[in-house]
Formats: sequence, C-alpha cells, structure tokens
Amino acid sequence: MHRILKIKQILIGSLATMATITIISIGSIQTSSAAESDTQSLQELYEIRDRIVNKLESLPTPRKTLFFSEEYQTTLEKQQNLVQRLQEIDIQILIEQRANDNWKQALTLGAQAAKVEVSRNPNVKTRETQKHLWQQAIYNLEEIPADSLIGEKTNKKLKEYKRSLNNSSDQLNLTKSNFLKRIRKDSGLSSKAMITVCNLQRKCLNLNGNKPPASAASLIKVPIAVALMQKVSKENISLDTSVYVSRGNFTEDASKIRARKRYPLKTLVGEMIDHSSNIATNQLIDYLGRPYINKVLKDDGYKIIRVNYKLMGNRIRPKNPGKGRNRLTSNELTDMMVSIYNNEYPNSDVLIEALANQKDRLLGYAGLEKLPEAKWLGEKTGENSRALGTTLGFSINGQIYVMTVIDNRGGRDPQIRASVNKLAKYLIDNDGLL
Repeated sequence: MHRILKIKQILIGSLATMATITIISIGSIQTSSAAESDTQSLQELYEIRDRIVNKLESLPTPRKTLFFSEEYQTTLEKQQNLVQRLQEIDIQILIEQRANDNWKQALTLGAQAAKVEVSRNPNVKTRETQKHLWQQAIYNLEEIPADSLIGEKTNKKLKEYKRSLNNSSDQLNLTKSNFLKRIRKDSGLSSKAMITVCNLQRKCLNLNGNKPPASAASLIKVPIAVALMQKVSKENISLDTSVYVSRGNFTEDASKIRARKRYPLKTLVGEMIDHSSNIATNQLIDYLGRPYINKVLKDDGYKIIRVNYKLMGNRIRPKNPGKGRNRLTSNELTDMMVSIYNNEYPNSDVLIEALANQKDRLLGYAGLEKLPEAKWLGEKTGENSRALGTTLGFSINGQIYVMTVIDNRGGRDPQIRASVNKLAKYLIDNDGLL
C-alpha cells in the first residue's frame, strides 16, 4: 500500500511540475525505448514496468527551493522521463493484453470451426455455422496490430484461417448443391432441372441456377410486367390508359383478351400474369418495344433475361414475332420476384395482386397445399413442349421465400409439384436454413 501511494504521489507531483517546467530530456526517453525495443513478450513488458517503478521509488524526493538548484532540476527530469516511459509501457501492455485476448478468442473459434470437419454428415446449417466461426476468428486476428509482439505469428495464422474460410465456403456450396440434388432426384426431375430459392434478404440456394432452360415459356411474362411498371412510373402513365390490341398480336389464348379491342394497361398486365394471356403479352411487347424492355432489364443488372420473341399458341404465329429466343435463368427470375415482394419496383402491389390471382394452380400451389405451415402467396407458371416451370412466393412462419423450379422436359407436373413440396418441407424442418 505504501509503495502504491508513493508512486501515485510521484506521478501527481511530476505531472503538476511538468505544467510549469518544460525542460525534458527527449534523448533519454528515446534511448530507453531503443534499449527495450527488442521486447519479445508481454511478461517482459511487465518486468520492464516493475524496473521503472523501482527506479521511481529509488529516486530521492526533489526538494523545491526558492531558486531551482541543478540537483533539483536533474532529479525532476529523471522523474519525468521515468513517468513518461511508465505511461508508454502501460499503454503498450494494454495493447498487448488486448492482442492476446483476440489471439485466444481466435484460436477458440478456430477450434470450434475445425470440429465441423470431423463431424458426421454436416448439413447446410452446420456448414453455415462453421463459415461464420472462421469469419469471426479472422476478425479477431485482424484486430491485432501488425506491430504487436505477436504480429508475426498472427499474420501466419491469418493466412491459415483464410484458407480454412475459403475451404469452408466451398464445402458449404457443395453441401447446398447436394441438398438440392437430393430434392431434384427424389422428385423425379431431370438432371438439367433448375432450382432456386431465396428469402427476401436475398440469401439463396440454387442448383443449375445460372443455366438458361431450353425455353423461357410463359415465365418471361414476369420481366415484361416489370418493364411495364417502370415505364408507366417514369413517364407518369396511368394504368387505366387503354391500349388497342391489334389483330397481328392474336394467337391461341384462354384469356378474355380479344384482338381489335381496347383494354386498360392494368387489365392487360393482369391477364398476362394471372391468365397467362399470350395476346396481352404480345401487345405489351409492341407497346413497350423490345429494345426498351431489354434496356430496363440490363439497367437493373440482369445479364441473362432478355425478351426477343412474342408468345404463340399451338399454330398461330403473331405478326412481327421477333428474332432469337427469350432467355432467363432461375436465379435471375427468382431475384426479380424477390424485388416484387420487397416492393422494390413501382406498382409492385399490382404485380403481387396479379400473382395472387394466378389461375393455374397445378404446380406451386398444389405442391404447398398439403403443408399447413406454408402459405402460398402467388405464382407464375410457364409451359411448352421444351420446358415446364413455376416461380412462386410463399411464407413459412412469417418468413417470405421465392422459389423457382424449371425442367427442360415438358409435361412433368407431378415432378415439379413434388420438388416444390420437398423443398418447402425441408425449409420447415430445418428452420429455414437460409
């Protein structure tokens, strides 16, 4: 206790005197620092601090006189230098203590992450946890200053943990892929089937998600609707504006849209989505223009989705059908649907309503029908001789998801339904996974 009080008195007295006397020997501080610059451990810093404290204790108490004597000034300078060095050492000790804490925490997290590698049959959830642990361990190591006493070994450990993080990410993607491959296989879909599922935070799983299907079929109507909503918003066009449906856009159609009649834009987009009207689609393609539609899609960041060709029924080809195929991927279409349910597009509510009024409920709706935990929100289906698919919104325990399933073989309703059911059930059983 006496020792602590004495040091406190020295510190207080020295700091008070430093306010009035500015003669400090910087050279002696630098010499002291240089002599101790080869410190190798935190323990050595503790020992240096003890030596400085002992030196402070051994100094005679400077006696202040009316005129500062040379002895008084010399003693005071030594005391001030030692106090300053003590403060520097205390700061360095604090930095090294924090560095050691971060080091220990990183090793603990790394050990926990490594356990996943030796666990039996790690699933997506445990792989996600493993990746998070590696990321946290790396964060702890990055908090350690490069010039810390443990900076060199920290740098080596960082390289090791970053390799482990990359490997963990690869294993996570592989596990996700295997999980979707199982669903694809168990559902009876072909090996070329495309599956993507995302939540509204855009955390996604996909299988062949970047591969375009043999045909976009009527799924291409969603991008056309999105382009229309952007046009009417930017140009301040009312959705009640009527548009004449030309005879040249007629093809086989089960909707109420007829050629050589006028319909409001809202009716056309609604019939295009919920009744999959080809006539309405073709007229909206002419109304918007393919260059405009594709510019909107490109500006929105979609690299694959493009509208190049009008829709047709079994025999009747519309006028000026276009050149090339319509293109999309399950990944980009799902992302677009996420934007709709996130209300990121103008008039998203109109599109959400149209999806909810979907007449064809033989795929996604039927796949979720026997799962009370899942609530169907809306859907757009597409089918022709080359492809069959659906993109739908649904919720599980209040969390909204979007799922897209497309297979290159047509007429496979039971397999699409089964895949929707199995994927939703997997999300229910695994608390979402995403």
